[in-house]
Amino acid sequence: MASRFSSPQFKNFTLATAANFFFFCNFSSFFLLPIYIKDLGGNEANIGFIMGSFGITSLGAIPFVAYLVDKYGRRRFMLFGYALMFVATLSYLFISQLSPVFYLLRFVQGVSFAFSFTAASTFVTDYIPSEKMAEGLGIFSAFTIASYAIGPSLGELVIELFGFYSFFIYASFFSLIAFVLTIFTRDGNFIRSSDRYGLGFFRLIASKRYAFILVSNLILAGGLGAILNFVATFLRSKGLAAFYFFLTYTIAVTAVRIFGGRISDKLGRKVIASPCLLAVSISLAAMYFVESPLSAVLISLFFSIGYGFLYPTLSALVIDKAGSDERGKAMGAFNASYSLGINFLAFPLGLIARDFGYEIMYFVTGCMVFLGFILFTFFEPDSES
Repeated sequence: MASRFSSPQFKNFTLATAANFFFFCNFSSFFLLPIYIKDLGGNEANIGFIMGSFGITSLGAIPFVAYLVDKYGRRRFMLFGYALMFVATLSYLFISQLSPVFYLLRFVQGVSFAFSFTAASTFVTDYIPSEKMAEGLGIFSAFTIASYAIGPSLGELVIELFGFYSFFIYASFFSLIAFVLTIFTRDGNFIRSSDRYGLGFFRLIASKRYAFILVSNLILAGGLGAILNFVATFLRSKGLAAFYFFLTYTIAVTAVRIFGGRISDKLGRKVIASPCLLAVSISLAAMYFVESPLSAVLISLFFSIGYGFLYPTLSALVIDKAGSDERGKAMGAFNASYSLGINFLAFPLGLIARDFGYEIMYFVTGCMVFLGFILFTFFEPDSES
């Protein structure tokens, strides 16, 4: 990758990718927060509301963040987001009982996430050559996925050996590293947005130009949410460990994004995205037939390869359409559609799983993603005029 970047491009891209990786180590460590809530006497309802409150401010802050990133630059808002997550994470040290403070801190972490990820994902696009956009975004997102194997795994060990007090210090340290790395970056060249009132984000998401990408991404995120939110309990109901699915997912998605992201740069976005959407829809419906570790691994592999290609391909397509003065809004809209899909589609899917079983829920989810495949394949233009 370095041979394809100029030295300043490679330096800034690498620093931002590393900072984002460490930030996500902090973020993913909080997958373990339900254990702390349980230790304080909370129940499943407390866990659901506290964990879900993160998405409210994360999604709500994106339009504001996207406007600021296009108007004033990316780097300062990366620094702000990382600092905010560092402070919010350390603040858990002062909570010793269930209280509304939990919700306040999750709200703050949601704002931090909106600033950090929107600014960082926009920042790297300023340093990726346009002909290598999907490859660069694939590498950037591969390290995001890799963080999921670090933050919670080491965090669980810290909790077992030293307790939650040390865990919150441990988790906060990742955002501190992200902050320090970002100090050494510099904003790239971009055209500052002339949007005076911050309405450009809403015009963008309402435009036909982006409609089918954003809808397809929202539906795809719902499919991913069906995996992340329900697969552990689904496999347990089959007498299987979630380990089989998630290990395959982490390895396959990371490998595909590092080594396969460049394919859509060479062959075209739609050539890759359409069959991958179809593959994801088939793999989700095929969850109906999981009965053994082998079937879980094979379906996970099929799903992971398809999904692994889709993030860099679809996000690169969004950047292809965006002018330099609206990249923040475009990436913000892309991330917002993802958040909507993964967070809010979980509610109806959970009801289907409760009333009709996991197998039917996955079959319905597969049909839902197939609809995204139809919309994208037949209505998204083949190329930008």
